Amino acid sequence: MTLQMPRWLPSLVFLGIAASCGGGGAPSPRNVLLITMDTTRADHLGLYGQARFETPALDALSSEGVVFEQCSSAAATTLSSHTSLMTGAYPLRHGVVRNGFTVDPSNRTLAEALGDAGFQCAAFVASSALVSATGLDQGFGLYDERLDLPASPGGNDQAQRRAGSVTDAVLAHVDEQLAGGEGDRLFLFAHYFDPHAPYGAPGSEDVAGFEDIEAAVAAQQERVLGRGLGQQAVIGAGLPEALAGPARAGPSPADERLAALYGAEVEYMDTEIGRLLAGLAARGLLEETLVLITADHGETFWEQGNFWNHGLWVAETDVHVPLIIRGPGVLRGARVATPVSGVDVAPTILEAVGLAPGPGDDPGRGRSLLGALGGAELPRRAVFSEATQPGGRLEQAEGLAWLGEAKPQAARLGPWKLIKAPYLGVRQLYDLRSDPEERHDLLAGPPLPPAARDALEDLERAHSAWLRAAAPRPSAFDPDQADALRSLGYGGGR
Repeated sequence: MTLQMPRWLPSLVFLGIAASCGGGGAPSPRNVLLITMDTTRADHLGLYGQARFETPALDALSSEGVVFEQCSSAAATTLSSHTSLMTGAYPLRHGVVRNGFTVDPSNRTLAEALGDAGFQCAAFVASSALVSATGLDQGFGLYDERLDLPASPGGNDQAQRRAGSVTDAVLAHVDEQLAGGEGDRLFLFAHYFDPHAPYGAPGSEDVAGFEDIEAAVAAQQERVLGRGLGQQAVIGAGLPEALAGPARAGPSPADERLAALYGAEVEYMDTEIGRLLAGLAARGLLEETLVLITADHGETFWEQGNFWNHGLWVAETDVHVPLIIRGPGVLRGARVATPVSGVDVAPTILEAVGLAPGPGDDPGRGRSLLGALGGAELPRRAVFSEATQPGGRLEQAEGLAWLGEAKPQAARLGPWKLIKAPYLGVRQLYDLRSDPEERHDLLAGPPLPPAARDALEDLERAHSAWLRAAAPRPSAFDPDQADALRSLGYGGGR
């Protein structure tokens, strides 16, 4: 597909940021910009090989930095994943099991560390899942949570705001900082929410609400089970075993419509991210800023049995997310195939600005990727993801090391991926080199060949070490958020 070059693109392409081999000679960035894209699948961006929708801003940025081809989110829901991004810890350490829970102040956040180092920290969030009541605002001097699109039954499942409003707010804040003339180092966190359901980009005459999604889910379930349960039923009770894995049927016309509307939301978000980057370039800030762009989780469409959901399962559609890093000392146009995780974002930022990233051998925490930004090879290491649904009964069992212990989990080591769903008694193994869409569970077929058997042993060993690392900080479901979610028909939150 031929992409039209937007008017703002030359200002990004010709900044002339110097490439570096990393190490002690790499320049330290003055500022840090962390952008998170809610509900954004890696395979729906051009830079990851998608050709149906146009994402020129992100594609251009990828050519100026390093793309991590295999990044997994730590959790498949917004607050839990963002807490991992901000703490460098998996949920079994930071304690936030899903939306509606609270971030305990004993967690040390990225904003707190950068603030102590002299950065002015400002956040701009676009969803009520991340409001300051959750505690995610720790360390931010400014926490902009002005949400102008209210939640409504049958409409938005949570208060939110559009990408254009987020970009406007970030640039207005930057202008205030520049006008102050203090020359402070900036840590900017911008959260874009648009690809999350319901689907309908600004200006579109076609909008798909939750009734449309429920109908599409029920129709797919009926093809598998002979009856349609609906999305809310499985969010509350969990997946039947027959839906715990790849779906065998293709998309219906209703699914295709939803996917097109989702793609339009991604395109709109890309435009606004491009406007933000161009705005920073025009203000002379971009060339001295470390930019990291990632997502909290993806979204399964029709490919897996958790139809039109994120939170119930840990397939690649749920947890394979983009990660692009660009800035001073970062190689241009490089790609890293080694699997990494969202928990690696915080330690990477800390080391890039000259702070200690923390131990890199703790299975409950992330590691710095700074070496890979200069061309070094990353050591082999397992990464993990966990589902956040269903809640309720699974979180009330006796003897849990952490509240997500009975929910689906994934361990990834090289191309091999192990999925376990304790509440269903399900265990699956995939080779993502030959089966990137996770269609063929190797444990359901003939005896494993030696390579797969060895990989399974390594994955089980790594997964066991990860489980033993569980030491969650205190966290509890916020009753105020629970009431708001129940009023909209969401007993456990998305």
